[in-house]
Amino acid sequence: MKIWLVDAFTDTPFKGNPAGVLLIKDFPKDEECQKIAAEINLPITVFMIPLAPNHYHIRWFSPTVEMELCGHGTLAAAHILFQEGYDPGEEINFDSLSGPLSVRGEESGIILNFPLYKVEGLPFSIQTLKDLLDLKSVTHACVSHDAVLAELSNEDELRTLTLDPKKVMKLDQNGVILTAQGKPPYDFVSRVFGPRKGINEDPVTGSAHCLLADYWQKKMIKDEFLAYQASPRGGEIGIKVVGDRVYLKGQALTIMEGTWKA
Repeated sequence: MKIWLVDAFTDTPFKGNPAGVLLIKDFPKDEECQKIAAEINLPITVFMIPLAPNHYHIRWFSPTVEMELCGHGTLAAAHILFQEGYDPGEEINFDSLSGPLSVRGEESGIILNFPLYKVEGLPFSIQTLKDLLDLKSVTHACVSHDAVLAELSNEDELRTLTLDPKKVMKLDQNGVILTAQGKPPYDFVSRVFGPRKGINEDPVTGSAHCLLADYWQKKMIKDEFLAYQASPRGGEIGIKVVGDRVYLKGQALTIMEGTWKA
């Protein structure tokens, strides 16, 4: 199996979110896919098989679980398909656990056509976040799509905080998404923590921005954003909301390529 390592949502090596990408004829058994992802040990390993011209079945595995949706993994996969000339056209279609997805290539980047996740808004205790995670400037918190979504009023706190994964796991949710209004040129910034899925902090999370797009659209009353995920690696995401879809724009670059021999 040919394998590529790609940094997604960045144009700079060692930034953005790394992913392993494998283009294969048939999916191995689920347990073998999981073992391969654990061996590669990146936030996501992507497996994809061709179904027809410009049409693939895509799956995403963290080191511990299969994911229902992954933005940076899809961006990395599309980058390889375009780069290696597997798809000469401008659009690629994917079948996935989250339904049909499409990707379009442009000179300025790759655009993902993803579902918009509506914020469910089930309330979550702000005091719990302050006490357990030592978050000082939380102004809003809710549970949505199996994650705690919390807004901070202090962008500097968001950028500099360190969360203990063991304490995050005590929240009994699959992840924590923290966000704050950004300083120009960014509309908002975020950080994402998912130790229950084998990712203590995700460097740049496309799927989280399917939710953040809805949150900030309602708050800012606009449809287009430039966002920054302020992890230690960091990455930039262009966002446009259209109906029940969100378009996520980013860049990617190949770091390494080789052959999986196991």
